[in-house]
Amino acid sequence: MTLKHFILSLTFPVLASAEVVDIKYESLKNLLEQRQTKLEAHRLEADAMKLRKDGHLGRSFLPSFELYAGQESFKKGLGTQKSQPGYGVEANLNLYNGGKDRLSADIYDLGWQKKNLQYRRISADELLLVRKLYWEILYAKEKIALLEGQTKLNEQNSASALKRIRSGVATESDKMEFEIKAVDLKQDLEMSKLQLKIQTDELKVLLNVNEKSEVKLPDTIGHQHTFEESVKHSHEDHELISKESDVQASINEFTSQKEANLWRPKLDVVAGFHQFNQREEPEFSTDEERRESFVGLRLSLSIPEGLNSLKESQALAQEATAYRRLADFQRKQAHAHVESEIAELKLLHSQIHDAEENIQRAEKYYQLTLSEYARGVKNSPDMLSASEKIFEVKNRRLQILKDFNLKQAHVLAKIEK
Repeated sequence: MTLKHFILSLTFPVLASAEVVDIKYESLKNLLEQRQTKLEAHRLEADAMKLRKDGHLGRSFLPSFELYAGQESFKKGLGTQKSQPGYGVEANLNLYNGGKDRLSADIYDLGWQKKNLQYRRISADELLLVRKLYWEILYAKEKIALLEGQTKLNEQNSASALKRIRSGVATESDKMEFEIKAVDLKQDLEMSKLQLKIQTDELKVLLNVNEKSEVKLPDTIGHQHTFEESVKHSHEDHELISKESDVQASINEFTSQKEANLWRPKLDVVAGFHQFNQREEPEFSTDEERRESFVGLRLSLSIPEGLNSLKESQALAQEATAYRRLADFQRKQAHAHVESEIAELKLLHSQIHDAEENIQRAEKYYQLTLSEYARGVKNSPDMLSASEKIFEVKNRRLQILKDFNLKQAHVLAKIEK
């Protein structure tokens, strides 16, 4: 083995090492924008719409050219077989199109605005999903730690019951309560660990992290004490969905005008040159006689197209009105939802501190029960009930913390924060 081969064999495991992604709540938005392929796809759609709309009005006034050239072999009646070329060029310059070019440019511009609004809405929705998973994962991690602590506590209680049995203070049945509880705790722990894996895998998909890579998250779930600052907003902050409907209404209004303008004539400058062959112009024998050139103005109006456009214009105008009314409803609905969710946030915040006080009560109750159990005043169901109460109040606090953070994530998504 050469030195080069030896070095490669040493460095290969380093190159193949898995990625480690450190995830904090504050970095979720940047991670999502930088990594998620779904958002990248919607950004590309918006860029594509921008390419269409940039310079659209100017391009509509560029001259158009039609070129053709060909060689034909033909025979007319009893005449001889001939082979002659045919070629020509025709130019067309738009002078006036009934205002439809300006309206088309405005429609493209509004279409681009709508794509950007859709991107913002989808970004907010995806960020909400990521934030929800983040808090669900932190809740699952703390619940696992809580279940593991409860399992140890149950083992201690079971050991105490065994001592009582050996000393003749209690019977064999005194230990059965804790053995049954041990099975329940084992099952809950296994289910929580599975749920944690599923949620972590889903977070990897949303953040475009390789399934073999590792994600590092905090171990505890907390909450923002100054949450009211983060959810401060104005009416404009939660108008994203209604703005999309407003833009669609404007698109329909301009499209309605464009359809109505089909009644207006189109004015073009036209010019051209054609060299016909004798199949096309059989009465002329020389090339010079079969040449044609022209320049002038052309005024055109399509009557059937104009008639058909009237109904379409009316329908589009009615749809625009519908979108305006929908936008008004969405504004009012979004404001009501945000205000009600902020009220729920305040309630949940107060309940977090109530739950913390309850934990202290439950722990004190457990210690008193443990003391009475040691003196023979209480039995195993009493001990089990006291230990379960600790788990219930601690888990209750975790659930309130999770609900608080999920509710806050909903509000932030609606005000684009």
